[in-house]
Amino acid sequence: MHRTVYFWRGLYPLLRRFCREKNVSFNKVVNCAVEAFLGRADVEELRLRAELEALLREEAGLRRVSNAMLRSGSYLPSYVQRVLREPGRSLSHLQDPQRPLKVLNPKEERVFRKIAARREQIAQEIAEVQEQLLRGVKPFRLKPDLHRRSWSRARAKTKAEGGEKEDAC
Repeated sequence: MHRTVYFWRGLYPLLRRFCREKNVSFNKVVNCAVEAFLGRADVEELRLRAELEALLREEAGLRRVSNAMLRSGSYLPSYVQRVLREPGRSLSHLQDPQRPLKVLNPKEERVFRKIAARREQIAQEIAEVQEQLLRGVKPFRLKPDLHRRSWSRARAKTKAEGGEKEDAC
């Protein structure tokens, strides 16, 4: 079985020099090092690290999909409005580098609108595919505000002041 291994920049020259000086094959050194590492390694820790790496790759992929979908879906109409300077949109609050293009010729505008329409179609297709892929995952819910007054503290405010009971006397 052949696999490609990427070595750290400073490690590879040292490893080649070691192999030359000791007159051993590069492959043997790598295999012996991996075998020694696995012999000392905690299998559970390696499994957890592998699981973590897989989760990080999945999260990065989902973030890329989410960003693409939002850029070309929900956020697209306001972007098109800014670029085309559609009527009714005030631009006074934007700084000069953020201001939309001043001049678009009719051909550029037609192409831009077609690109925006296709981006919107792609965003819808992405959403449909992701919905199928994530059908077993429950939707995200915001947790309740933990800084809200608790019920016991709220009820305490309705009691009479000074610790007196209302029916005393």
